[in-house]
Amino acid sequence: MSAIREKTYIDYNDIERYYRIKEEAILKSKQKQCKKESANIQLKYFVYVAVMFMLALGIIFNYAIITQRKMEINNLNRQISILNKQKEDVVIALESIKNSNIIEENAMNFLGMNYAKSNQNLFVSVNYSSVLENNFAYGNYEDKSVFLENIVEKTFALLKNEGI
Repeated sequence: MSAIREKTYIDYNDIERYYRIKEEAILKSKQKQCKKESANIQLKYFVYVAVMFMLALGIIFNYAIITQRKMEINNLNRQISILNKQKEDVVIALESIKNSNIIEENAMNFLGMNYAKSNQNLFVSVNYSSVLENNFAYGNYEDKSVFLENIVEKTFALLKNEGI
């Protein structure tokens, strides 16, 4: 009986140590598990923040491109308006140059030209010549140098016959 009693003898210090060790092991495993879970949560948050940061950079980059294009468009519109003003000025100058009244004023004031008087007019009469009728200068010539030579010859012949 004494052997049975020894086996049934319970040392409470050992049990207390056992439960304390078991509790510590459970606490350590829970702490490890919490650390793993918190590390996973921190990684998830880091990934979310990184994705948001990339999206924000993409939006800012695209906004910068849009702003640059708007500035280019504004510069081109300014250049177009300047060129349109220059075109209008050139058209106005051209119209003033083509105006016969302005041409007449410039001829009188700057060049000293006046209208011819009746005694200053010289009239030339040209007689019809049958010599030139058959070989008129406006024939179909393929070689332009021959055409020009023919015109010059006929002009001199006309002047010779008229005595001018």
